[in-house]
Amino acid sequence: MKVFLSAGAAVAVLLGVSALAIASSPSPSHPDEGCNKDCPHQQADSQPLPATPRAEAPSLGPADAKVTVEVWSDFQCPFCARGAATTKQLREKYGDQVRLVFRQQPLPMHGQARLAAAASMAAHEQGRFWEFHDALFANQGALDRASLEALAGKLNLDLERFRRALDSSTWNNYVETEVAEAQRRGISGTPTFFVNGKAIIGAQPLHVFAQTIDAELQR
Repeated sequence: MKVFLSAGAAVAVLLGVSALAIASSPSPSHPDEGCNKDCPHQQADSQPLPATPRAEAPSLGPADAKVTVEVWSDFQCPFCARGAATTKQLREKYGDQVRLVFRQQPLPMHGQARLAAAASMAAHEQGRFWEFHDALFANQGALDRASLEALAGKLNLDLERFRRALDSSTWNNYVETEVAEAQRRGISGTPTFFVNGKAIIGAQPLHVFAQTIDAELQR
């Protein structure tokens, strides 16, 4: 079966945005940022709505940091892996001046993304979210249940507790709530970032984030 992408969808791929759908392609409001033009729920002139980051979401950095970077991501999205590398650079550059908050946005087009999201929260339950986060992005081709359990074993997690967490509805419900929140705020693709509420869409290079962060630190 041959698949033909529209010009708009091809640009989205080149700019590093994994979109919810290819069928509908309104023009981007900020093409240089790789805005999520392929989502039928977001108008061309709209921007995602910022909100206070979820209190129980995994985070790095002090709660009173002057800058908070909220990351909406999908563990099966290759552009999100690129975005994760950039957020690591942000931590190295800014240290405790910046707080990172991770939000779950598994897209329907990625069949194993929701299970990976729930598994990351099962690791979070054991205080190992960020190690699991890095390992998931390093192994995006192996996100089935058996591979996730093997990964938990390699990270020396309590496997029985990890399995119970995956078998319960707790973290699946958490992820569902995250997906609903993303839809409510008009966050239609991954990765999407908010720097103190200011949206940065797509797997942008470090200097794009640095411009906004530096301005916020000087306020």
